[in-house]
Amino acid sequence: MKIKRILVRGANWIGDAVMSTPALQRLRSSFPEATISLLATPLTCELFAGSPLVDEVIAYRRREEGRRVVLQTAKRLRQHQFDLALLFQNAFEAALLTWAARIPRRIGYGVQGRSLLLTTALKREASHRNRHQINDYLDIVAAAEQESGLLPAVDGNESRMPLPLPVLFAGEREHELARALLERVGLERVGLDKPGIDGHDGRLVALNVGATNSRAKCWPAESYAALADRLAADGCRILLVGGPGEMKTAALVESCARPGTVINLAGLTKLPELLGIFDQCALIVSNDTGPAHIAAALGRPVLTIFGPTNEWETAPTGIRATMIRADNIECAR
Repeated sequence: MKIKRILVRGANWIGDAVMSTPALQRLRSSFPEATISLLATPLTCELFAGSPLVDEVIAYRRREEGRRVVLQTAKRLRQHQFDLALLFQNAFEAALLTWAARIPRRIGYGVQGRSLLLTTALKREASHRNRHQINDYLDIVAAAEQESGLLPAVDGNESRMPLPLPVLFAGEREHELARALLERVGLERVGLDKPGIDGHDGRLVALNVGATNSRAKCWPAESYAALADRLAADGCRILLVGGPGEMKTAALVESCARPGTVINLAGLTKLPELLGIFDQCALIVSNDTGPAHIAAALGRPVLTIFGPTNEWETAPTGIRATMIRADNIECAR
């Protein structure tokens, strides 16, 4: 059966969505004639707006609009007559949705009791412990390739293959939005048309001080404030970034730092602005959360601070990405 239309149920969190981009790139390469649609939450839709990796982004507003959206979306997807569904999200609902949409081939991990709803249910092997999450998404695409006769059976040499890197790009729109935001806070002289660390009067450094889904991932506000003071003393301009839920943390960092040291943008940076700002930064320091993955995928210098989570499985990967682990964290796994 020729694959003409592919649906990908994307990951819900920004970091996971960024880590899925190598799989999307491989999917595009393996099925160049197929139309690829991405079903994604509003949180991650902007990440793929205009992306060459997909032909269409479908917003899935289940959390915003409730259960009725499940059946409505299934009916909508049925009209697309997809040949194949790849489930990057591991929720039971993702399998139910694609089953209800009558997509004939449905590939994903057989977790949360959803194996019967999948035509190909991948197993999580013990060897997957400490294996990077990027490989999970690649395995789903590989299963589709194998079923389509494009790839022989896996030979077990995966661990010796270099890990493909996520790649994102900030375009003219993202740079314009970033420029407008920075001008509103008094940084109109920053040369946003000259990306990178060279040529700036005062290098931009962004500190991502919160974490959307876990306070346990956060480096203490006092430590971020001390870092901001030190970087500012070296001539850097310090930006605090974060979503609306991280405004209190950013305000605490601002109050702990020397007056005038930081410019607090928490709550003001939607995804397009964040892409544009990060693309101009000399350095991004972040907790283990989605923006760290964005910075790494943009190719910017980024330091990610890990505490309770497993860096081997979820560390941001990029040509200028590095990480540091806080020791003696009781809840570390």
